[in-house]
Amino acid sequence: MEVIIKAKVKPTEDKYKVKKAILNIFPKAKLNFVKGEDEFGKWEGVTKNVEKFKEILRRQAILDTARMVLEKGIMESSTKFYLNKQAAYVGTVNFDIDTHGGIFVKIVADKNEDIMKIIKDIAPRTKGGVIINEDELETVEETNNTETEFKKSE
Repeated sequence: MEVIIKAKVKPTEDKYKVKKAILNIFPKAKLNFVKGEDEFGKWEGVTKNVEKFKEILRRQAILDTARMVLEKGIMESSTKFYLNKQAAYVGTVNFDIDTHGGIFVKIVADKNEDIMKIIKDIAPRTKGGVIINEDELETVEETNNTETEFKKSE
């Protein structure tokens, strides 16, 4: 898996504060500042580490929201979304609909990886605020369906 991160720096923003916002969520990202045609530019970078992102999602108890956003952004073997810069600056995750001002994040699965498996790892389903094991849940549902079908045939 590779995480691609991009964030434009607006004229009213301090480029180092934008960098700090990114690193608060993805501390191991390797970032480069790319100067734009105007005086300002953007931060671009990559990382393979999403541990801090996962930790924040759990601390904020927003796994179901995160799961929904990540699933909605799926395109082939990747998913994309935006994070609010101000929230990221203080170390919190807030998914942003403002595609012009947020931090762009694209998670790309490697050739032998399944994007849904990555999403399940980052944002597992919860029930009553508790993470549930989806594989066990699917097995229980299959067992229940088989038992129901068996009873019908009796």
